[in-house]
Amino acid sequence: MGFLKKLFGGKSESEKAKEEVQKRVQRLTQHQTQVTLESLRTQEKLKNVATAPISQVTSIPIPEGSTIVAESEIPVSCSMGNLVFEKKYQEAIDLGLKLLEETPDDCGVHINLMDAYFKGRELSPDYLEKSTYHAKMSMICGHHTGYAEERLAKNLDKAKFYHQSLQLYNLILDNKEFHFSPGGCGNSIDFAKRRDAVLKKMDKALDTEEDILFTQEEIEQMIQDIKEDEKRRKEDEAIHDEEMNRFREYNDKQWEAFEKGDNEEYNRLEKEFKAFIRNSKFLKHLDH
Repeated sequence: MGFLKKLFGGKSESEKAKEEVQKRVQRLTQHQTQVTLESLRTQEKLKNVATAPISQVTSIPIPEGSTIVAESEIPVSCSMGNLVFEKKYQEAIDLGLKLLEETPDDCGVHINLMDAYFKGRELSPDYLEKSTYHAKMSMICGHHTGYAEERLAKNLDKAKFYHQSLQLYNLILDNKEFHFSPGGCGNSIDFAKRRDAVLKKMDKALDTEEDILFTQEEIEQMIQDIKEDEKRRKEDEAIHDEEMNRFREYNDKQWEAFEKGDNEEYNRLEKEFKAFIRNSKFLKHLDH
């Protein structure tokens, strides 16, 4: 049992072994809380998104003397979000317009332009209209958390474009194939209340029934995106559940080997476990 002393230190072998299992379970719980399936599904869309190593996008300082061994790629549009947070709206807009030249269908760029134009609307009289445009483009390009829909609704209502507002509300509330992304902020009840309010003010509308918000082709594209996201979500959930089951199986088998005092079997399982983690889709962060 000398290997256990090396592995677990000075406390009793049983206490240390239990601590090791608890530590793994704790890391697993943190993983389930912090890394959602929705964010992982978003990675499937990165072919239409400009990305860069995370150290180039975030402002998190790297400790002196440290070396980056490996890092994930994240959307460059995150830099726009940082600029908006710092109230550097024009800088965010300039960056967003540059990024759109490379990836015109990047919903992350459109959603940040929507924010930057709206929050910087005092900088130019046409910025509110541009915020509305990018809210619409965010939806067309696949952003369906409810955030773009809410901004689009508020902007249209503010401009008294009630016919276009009504088209948006009907899409959200009446099209059975439209739904918000899991974990998003969309709330159908709020949109139903907004529709009721708009219907009472149609005589004051500054647009007409001929003003089309989304073409039929654009609506079909959005519905197709939603269906594909749903398919990926189910596939990812199945993979996630399978990996979680294997994770638990390894823990159970290693615990059994420990209780039997089977040094060789324990080490063999540990080697297999590390290989499994390295090749997993959802648990790679545990490989350290």
